[in-house]
Amino acid sequence: MGDNTFVLAADGWVHVTPCGEFPHAGAGVVQVIDRAACDAIAAEFNGHKFDSNFPGVLVDFDHFSLDTAQSSEAAGWITELESRDTGLWARVRWSDAGLAAVQGGRFRLMSPVFPPPSQCEDLGAGRIRPRTLVSVALTNEPNIKGGQPLANRQPVTNRDGEQKLKWVLGNPPSGEHCGVCLARAGQVKTAKEWAAMKPPPCNCHCTLEPVDEKAKNRWSDVARAASLAVRQAKAAKRGALEERLLKQGRKDARDIVLRELAERRKKRAALK
Repeated sequence: MGDNTFVLAADGWVHVTPCGEFPHAGAGVVQVIDRAACDAIAAEFNGHKFDSNFPGVLVDFDHFSLDTAQSSEAAGWITELESRDTGLWARVRWSDAGLAAVQGGRFRLMSPVFPPPSQCEDLGAGRIRPRTLVSVALTNEPNIKGGQPLANRQPVTNRDGEQKLKWVLGNPPSGEHCGVCLARAGQVKTAKEWAAMKPPPCNCHCTLEPVDEKAKNRWSDVARAASLAVRQAKAAKRGALEERLLKQGRKDARDIVLRELAERRKKRAALK
C-alpha cells in the first residue's frame, strides 16, 4: 500500500499566482498580474522584510481571516517573495496545522488577496494592477486559476517499500548553489525523510524526482564501457603473468594464474 503524503517542492518555493488577466466579479474589475505587478509586490514585501516587528504575510485557510465570524488561524507565514516570469512565488514558514493540511492533501492551491481597486494601479477600462499582497489563503477553489499545486502526491509504491525521491539541482538565478543543496545533490530518500528536513537557505530551485528502480539497475553505456575496460585490463594482466611464468619454464603457469584468480575471488567474497 502506498503512502498518501503530498510532497512540497524540495526548495520550499510555492506558486502564489500565475501571470495573466483575471476578472474579479465581486469587485467588477480585471486584475492584471504581469511581471510589473509581481516585481512591485516583491519589492514592497522586501522593503518590510527586515523590519523588527514584521511577521511576514499571513497564509490562512480559505480566506477565513477576512471573515470576523471565522478563525484567523495561520496556516503559515510568507517569509520570502520572488517575482518570476511564471508569476509570484513564495517561501512559507508553515504552522503545524498548515503543514499537516498541505501534506495531507486537504488543500492543493493558493489564492492571493490584493488591496481593493482604489489602492491598486489603475490601467483604465476596468483593469487594475495590484502592487502589494495583503494575504494568501490555502484553498481548492481559487479565483485566479492556473497556479501550480502546492504539493504533489507521493507516487504509489508496491509492497517492496516506499517510493524514493532523488534531490536534483535546479537552475538558481544567481548561478551558484548553496552548500546545503550541493551536499544533498544526488541523495535519495523517502518523501517523509525529505519533508522532515529544513529547506535550503537559498533560491536554488532544486527538485525531488522519483527514482526509477528499474532504470537505476540498468547500466548506462558509459558504465558498461568502463566495466569492460576494467575486465580487459585484468585479463591482460593475467596473460602477462602467464607468459612470464612460461618463460621461466613453469609448465603449470596457467594453473598458477587460475589459482591466484580463485584466491582473490575468495578474499573479495569474505569481505562482503
